[in-house]
Order: sequence, then structure tokens, then C-alpha cells
Amino acid sequence: MKKNSKMKVEVWTDIMCPYCYIGKIHYEKALQQFEHAGEVELEWKAYQLNPDLPDKGNGYPPLSEYFAKNAGYTEEKINSMFEGVNMLAGQAGVVSNLPNAIAANTRDAHRLIKLAAKIGMDTAVLAKLTKAYFEEAKDYSDWDLLTSIGTDSGLKEDEIIRMLKSDDYLYEIKQDMQEAANLGFDTVPTFLMDRRQAIVGSEPVDLFVKVLNKAYGNWKKTYRRRKYRGDQQRKILFIRRYLRNLKILNSFSSRNIYLGLLIRKNLLFYLNSNRRFLLIYFRNSC
Repeated sequence: MKKNSKMKVEVWTDIMCPYCYIGKIHYEKALQQFEHAGEVELEWKAYQLNPDLPDKGNGYPPLSEYFAKNAGYTEEKINSMFEGVNMLAGQAGVVSNLPNAIAANTRDAHRLIKLAAKIGMDTAVLAKLTKAYFEEAKDYSDWDLLTSIGTDSGLKEDEIIRMLKSDDYLYEIKQDMQEAANLGFDTVPTFLMDRRQAIVGSEPVDLFVKVLNKAYGNWKKTYRRRKYRGDQQRKILFIRRYLRNLKILNSFSSRNIYLGLLIRKNLLFYLNSNRRFLLIYFRNSC
């Protein structure tokens, strides 16, 4: 499929957001029901809910304690949140281990996802990272875990370690977050479809299917218009080329008459098959 011939879906997400994990599952289930899934291009965007959390395997365990001590949540609010997440997780077909999960800096995890995008494995890496956090209560900031997940997904170990020791993708993460701010949202997950339709949160699968269809319908109309304009530009270039050739015909010698007739024939055929377009072309040409 040609470049720019797919509808783009951009998703702002953070590893430590349980609703991002569930929202991703809902989106993927919706995509399985979406008739035009092959015409969708997915791009993951980084978002950090708390960029001040410790990194390199020094996260806060467990998450319930982090919410109480650092976020100021009451025990009642924490339990209510966990119950709600457990219910959503059950509906999505996964097991929640959120009370025991670790709150850590997601910066390096996001950088690993961006590195994996180079080989088209960003979705796979994200899935393993979020599962490690949400279901297995592992510290996703730990470099050993990141290296293991990366190599399991097809990345080279030395490439991962080199990236972790560098500043690679830090700027891209800031760009993603600034873009979110420019678009006017500070909540994840945010699914932006063709920059026209958006879903915020872990909405039901049916809603994802509905919005995908609506976004696709609008995108298809726009894509056809863009394709039509592109075709017209190609026709204009084609005609200009042959018009230049026609100007050369007057200088052809008798031995080049056959070549000249071929050029005339091709041009005349093109003129006849595109008469309506050519009328427009010549009226707007000098």
C-alpha cells in the first residue's frame, strides 16, 4: 500500500496507567471486528503521569502504599479504584495484580518502545511492559527487565544497553507530551483517529468499533480527494512533458518524422481520453 494511504491512529499512553492497558486491549479487540483494519497505521506516543518517580529498578512497592503516602489517597479511595480496575480487567480477560504493582519512572520503558518501533515491534514491547506491570507486579524501570523484554522482541542486547546509557529518545518523549498539551489533553489513554475522532479512557469495545468506522469514513473521503488532486498534478506534469516534446517537433529532420508522429499520437490519445481535464488545465495555464 502506498505511503499515506492508511488512516493514522495515534495513542498517548503511560506504562503505569492501568486504564491504558485495558484500553489497549479494547482497541485491539475492536480492530479485530473492524472491516478495514488493514488500512490502519498505529503510532504509540509517550506520556508520563509522574516523571519524578525513581528509575533503574528503584520503584515504590507496593502501589497501594505509594498512593497512600505520595498521592494522598485515602484507603477507601484506593480500594474503590482497585475494585473498579479489577472489574474492568475481568471483562477484558486479564488478571489484575495492581495492589502489588510497582510505581516507577516510565521514561526508559518509553525509550525502549521507541527503539522497538525501528523494527516494527513497538506494540509487542508495549504489551510485554504493561503486562509486567499490571499482571506480574514487576519494576518496568529495571534495566535487566527492559533488556530481557527487548531481546525477546527481536532487539539486540548491546543496542538496548547502548540506548539506555545514552539520551536517545528523551527529546521524542518530550515532543510527544508537548504535542498532547498542544492538542489540549492531559489524560491517558487518548486514542486519536485521523486527528478528527478521539476516545479517552478504556471505553467499551463497541464504542471503539463505532468511532473507528466513523473516523475511517471521514478519512476515506479526504484520502480520495487528496488522491484525486495528486492524480491531477501527475496529469499536468505528463502533459507539460509532451507539450515540450511537441515544441521540439518543428526542428526534427525527415529521419525523425516517425518519432515525432509517435509523440503526437501518444499526446493526442491522452488528450482525447482526458478532454474534460485538459479544458481545465489549459484555462488555468499561461
